Amino acid sequence: MITIVLLAMLAAAFFASWNVGSHDAANSMGTSVGSRIITIRRAVFLLSIFVVLGAVLQGNYIMDTISRGIVKFENENAAAQLAENIGLPAGVAPTPFSLLPWAAVAATLSASIWVLLCTYLGLPVSTGHSLVASLVGAGLAISMLGSPAIATAGVSVNTAKFTQILISWVITPLGAIGFAFLFYRITNRMLRRVRSVTSFNTIYSTLTIATACYMAYAFGANDVSHGVGVVLAVAPSLNVSLLALFGAVAMICGAVMYSSRMIETIGKKFTILSPSTAFAAQFGAAMTVLIFAWLGMPVSSSHAIVGGVIGAGLVRGTSTVSGKKIGRTSLAWVLTPFVTMGISFALVAIFGGI
Repeated sequence: MITIVLLAMLAAAFFASWNVGSHDAANSMGTSVGSRIITIRRAVFLLSIFVVLGAVLQGNYIMDTISRGIVKFENENAAAQLAENIGLPAGVAPTPFSLLPWAAVAATLSASIWVLLCTYLGLPVSTGHSLVASLVGAGLAISMLGSPAIATAGVSVNTAKFTQILISWVITPLGAIGFAFLFYRITNRMLRRVRSVTSFNTIYSTLTIATACYMAYAFGANDVSHGVGVVLAVAPSLNVSLLALFGAVAMICGAVMYSSRMIETIGKKFTILSPSTAFAAQFGAAMTVLIFAWLGMPVSSSHAIVGGVIGAGLVRGTSTVSGKKIGRTSLAWVLTPFVTMGISFALVAIFGGI
């Protein structure tokens, strides 16, 4: 039975996924467009195909982390009793957000508000960091301000998992910088015998489009959970594949309607990209994101592609990379978890029904 609160959660998730698509589509296609290999229209078409494939085939890995791994019950027996009282299907383990769904709506909207603002400002922040921090803020609000019944179940933030995620956040851009630099060196040496500049650029252009599709797949696998993962926390019995498809469609809508600003930022504002450096940046970022997706870690495709672009730019020297743009972006990265955590805590305290 579809309830009002589930409809509200799905609406919030669609809005969140729309934001993920508008903000993070550039992470897959920005380098291809910035190096003038393909047009934005063709880039979005390719993105749509591979985002759906990544979301449906591999999106479940991180959805489990988002829905159950960050905010948890300490007393499972008390939680099971609460779940029975609200009519959760037998055999379905409850989550704090399945008992307090309006808190999940508030957390999802908190992340969405910040991501939308950063999209408007052209700052490539992490949708994953925004959502995880929002969930932490909601979890803290529930544990500190919850009813006696909720207190009996013992809602808490999974500090071990959160620490692992924090470490992965630091490693992501550094790993992408290293991969991009390394892949450029390797492929450039392998293709050194190609004497024709036209043939050289054609090979790299083909490789860049292929890795853009690879990154779009990684984007779907990793980022679909940033929009719809919390829905699974509210309604654990939902079909994960259908939920992933729902999120992927919303991401595509965002990419089609409002991704051009971020594509401009990724493709042109950090460094000038050629087909060879665009390929290295894209492939380095995709490798980083997929490694963490396999590990079930919700890392940032934005951090990965920014790291990849910087790593590719460093091949030609530090002077080719915009220090000013890196500084503004780094500040936004640092602010992101604190801002979304604070907004989420406040919204849950006011509207969460705890």
